[in-house]
Amino acid sequence: MRTATLLRSGPAVWAAVVLVPVLVWFSAQNTDSTLAYWPSISSQTTIVIGFISAACGAGAAWEAARIKQGGIRALAPARGMLSIATLHLGPVAVLGLIAIVAPFAVVMTSVALPSGFPNPAILTVSYSVILSHIALGWFVGARMPKLLGATTMLLFGYLWGFWPAAIGGLPWLRHLNGQGVTECCGLDQEPSVRSMAATVMFSLAIVTAIVLSSALHHRLWRPLLSFTAFTAATAVALILAVPLDFSGTQTRDAALRTCSGQNPQICLWPEQNTQREEITRWAEETTNELAAVGVAPDRQVEFGNPRPDRANVASNIATSPLPDQSPPCALRQGAAYPGDEAVVAIYAWLSLTGGVPKDDLAQRWPHEAITLAEQIRALPTQAQKTWYERNMRSVHDCAVLPDLDPASYTKAAAS
Repeated sequence: MRTATLLRSGPAVWAAVVLVPVLVWFSAQNTDSTLAYWPSISSQTTIVIGFISAACGAGAAWEAARIKQGGIRALAPARGMLSIATLHLGPVAVLGLIAIVAPFAVVMTSVALPSGFPNPAILTVSYSVILSHIALGWFVGARMPKLLGATTMLLFGYLWGFWPAAIGGLPWLRHLNGQGVTECCGLDQEPSVRSMAATVMFSLAIVTAIVLSSALHHRLWRPLLSFTAFTAATAVALILAVPLDFSGTQTRDAALRTCSGQNPQICLWPEQNTQREEITRWAEETTNELAAVGVAPDRQVEFGNPRPDRANVASNIATSPLPDQSPPCALRQGAAYPGDEAVVAIYAWLSLTGGVPKDDLAQRWPHEAITLAEQIRALPTQAQKTWYERNMRSVHDCAVLPDLDPASYTKAAAS
């Protein structure tokens, strides 16, 4: 069959007219959390896999029903069903590939492009999901009326593409449908190999079972081998997926960082190396500001923004003395942690002291905490240091109540 005839008579071109603009629009609404880091850029495109797989599955079901209705197999008995399926589903598979690329074009125009290239593993995983829906659509469409089969795959593809991500009690399900790496990745993270392998194995289970069902003719061996292959591959996928939690990320190899200096030691990822001179200078300025009030930053500091500006650097270094987690005493059931109030105030004070602009801090921090921090900064240097040390005790010890009132330290300074 001529390619022009195949495209004109099939659903791929008509689906593309609707699908691609929808994907472009939807992707443009979801670029705010994307970092200029290729795994993050690549993972953002998996958000739309539910739309793509639903459309491609419906297209495959429509083609299967149309071929069955037209009696194509009887007209060309020398050609097997697998050969016919490959010819007629080819345009649908190409549509799936184009639909994956479309979100990339949107995301890449919304962020500053880093060096390197898109993550091929994430693209492979996404495309495996689409191929599995195409295969399933072929199977379903051959057994249902044309419109019913396509509608069934549209609903199933959409629900399977988005529903598992909303189930908090079964987080491993999202590692089977391709959504496991959607929340990836911070600069110190990379996509979980285990999550991606689980998705590929489950997709392979579906594709293999349906290929065997289409290629084999023996009435006994066809269902037996198809079911066996599906069960074996699904079991492997479950072994990989079930132990995983919601996030499909793993820690990035720390050996990729380049660390220099001391007190603090500045550690940069490859994406940040072009800014090393600027970051080092900003870090030194912030360290000097902190030293003036008797505060030493953490021994080692890194930055989550691939291209940090001065405010990012000042914020990371200035607030590094604060712990990342609450102390063990606050994690016990029913425990009270008065240090929460102190953390909020100390964070604001450290940020302003380290050189973070007030307007920048006000965009993400409570106004009351910033006002209190400004009052503390108006105190003599020794009083500020006393305030900081006194309230840091409540951050680390649940039995110590904070004393954030500037008046307490004004009196102490006067005496």
